[in-house]
Amino acid sequence: MVAISVARPTRRTVLRGSLGVAGTVMLGAGGRALAADELKGKTVVFASWGGAYQDAEKTCYCDPFVQATGAKVLQDGPMNSAKFRTMIEGGAPDWDVTDITIDFLYAGIGDQLFEKIDKSIVNTSRLDPRFVNDYGVGCIVWSYNLGYSTKAFPGKDVPRTWADMFDLKRFPGKRTFGDNVVATIEAALMADGVAPDKLYPLDVERALRKLDTIKAETVFWSSNSQSQQLFVDGEVVMGLILNGRAYDAAKKGAPIAVSWEQNIQSVDYLVVPRGSKSREAAMKLIDVMTQPENQAKLANMIAYAPTNPAAFSGIDPQIAPWLSTAPDNIKQGFLIDAEYWRDNLKRLQERWTAWKLA
Repeated sequence: MVAISVARPTRRTVLRGSLGVAGTVMLGAGGRALAADELKGKTVVFASWGGAYQDAEKTCYCDPFVQATGAKVLQDGPMNSAKFRTMIEGGAPDWDVTDITIDFLYAGIGDQLFEKIDKSIVNTSRLDPRFVNDYGVGCIVWSYNLGYSTKAFPGKDVPRTWADMFDLKRFPGKRTFGDNVVATIEAALMADGVAPDKLYPLDVERALRKLDTIKAETVFWSSNSQSQQLFVDGEVVMGLILNGRAYDAAKKGAPIAVSWEQNIQSVDYLVVPRGSKSREAAMKLIDVMTQPENQAKLANMIAYAPTNPAAFSGIDPQIAPWLSTAPDNIKQGFLIDAEYWRDNLKRLQERWTAWKLA
């Protein structure tokens, strides 16, 4: 379990995370220094998930890129898979770099939604090879966790498992899930007694029957920022929330803690939408996003683990317990099956929508 108290990053770690961002930006496999005016006047539109996470990405990734190159980075979002697909089908995407989940990466590759990563610009060799794909590079490792209100449950008897989420008698109050079939189905099945290593292929109808038992007491959030706000406002007492969002809410004083039991681990990837009007600049921005000092700085702000191994040395030790890759946390969870979601996402999202409306 993670306690509510959260230490802010120290001045030392913030300074360490800021080293090397002024003047030049190292780009490409050969470590080429980008001249300050090479991209001057270019515009890149970056779309992500909004809220505290995108604010951190702007500070740690986009602002250093702008300072070093003279380019402009416009912020947009939140990321929406249907909107993304519509842009590609229209042939003129509004976004140039997008932060997406691994399940959408796998689904989108088959539908030719992304430009191939230009490895002459993006230095993928600095990343953990598990997080390098021909069409995207991993930027954070994170997890879906069971979050709960320490105000509603102040004692030792607190929710720890997904089964507790469905126990309205022992833990009364409103719940929350994302308005998304991904991870919600896994959580419901584990609550119904399915072991993590027996989840796939998912028994979706069984999961929906389980969800029926708390549907009337559940608020479905449509953005990660909303998931935080539900806890901040006291509208819910427990629910599915990303570990970094829970950390950010706790850091700002919200009465929230998370359980690491049965946490569902995932990865976000950076992609360039097919047909981007600023392809080369987009690739160069992605390269900046993989640099260790920038990834460490982001981890210190919002507790999402880096994909560049060299970044770990720059992470504040007090942040480490909130990272999904911390040894005690990773062993209690499992990696979401992205290949399963690649093959089933569109079909099951339609089934999810029908269930929500029923």
